[in-house]
Amino acid sequence: MFIELTGIGKRYTIDKTTFCDALTDVTLSIDEGEITAIVGRSGAGKSTLLHILGAMEPPTVGTYLLNGTDVTQCRDSELAALRNRYMGFVLQEFALINDLSVADNVLLPAYFNDRPLRTARAAVTPLLEQVGIAHLKRKKARHLSGGERQRVAIARALLNDPALILADEPTGNLDSETAAAIFSLFQSLRDRGKTIIMVTHDNDLAARCDRIIRISDGRVV
Repeated sequence: MFIELTGIGKRYTIDKTTFCDALTDVTLSIDEGEITAIVGRSGAGKSTLLHILGAMEPPTVGTYLLNGTDVTQCRDSELAALRNRYMGFVLQEFALINDLSVADNVLLPAYFNDRPLRTARAAVTPLLEQVGIAHLKRKKARHLSGGERQRVAIARALLNDPALILADEPTGNLDSETAAAIFSLFQSLRDRGKTIIMVTHDNDLAARCDRIIRISDGRVV
């Protein structure tokens, strides 16, 4: 199994005597090559779960195995290496640098990886071709449409050839036609063996995924 969560809980301390349980006893597994949707109301714990899956914050209790590695036992340096090796992130607000070109935005992860910069730079144009925007590679990010910005974000997430892509509301700011095109791109990545986990409020989009994980009040229901 590629991903295994067992008894995952996340508690935030509001003050010394008040606590908030964002996740409680979450146990689930995800195979390689699946598109999985995480759905639920606002505040249900979806983003917290995605952050734990992305090794961006630790659970309070429980075990997280990623391809056999116990993520909950990793030091900070090991977590950074794990993210660089296995993960690509696609964020709702795209997180592009407006004054950089499309190509330079895609290249950004290379500066946090031990991969030679020359090798990473050579991969940029093929990735932009893969997401259908190679003709925009010299254009500044500030001049892109929402759909184009999301395609740049996906190409950037793919630069280090991650096995796992984590997407937070990847179509939340897009019209229905562009959202469908982005999901088709995710399907093509899945068909190449990528594992994709996406938080979404779009029930129609979730229904097209291989699996749906529904979260309510911090629990898988």
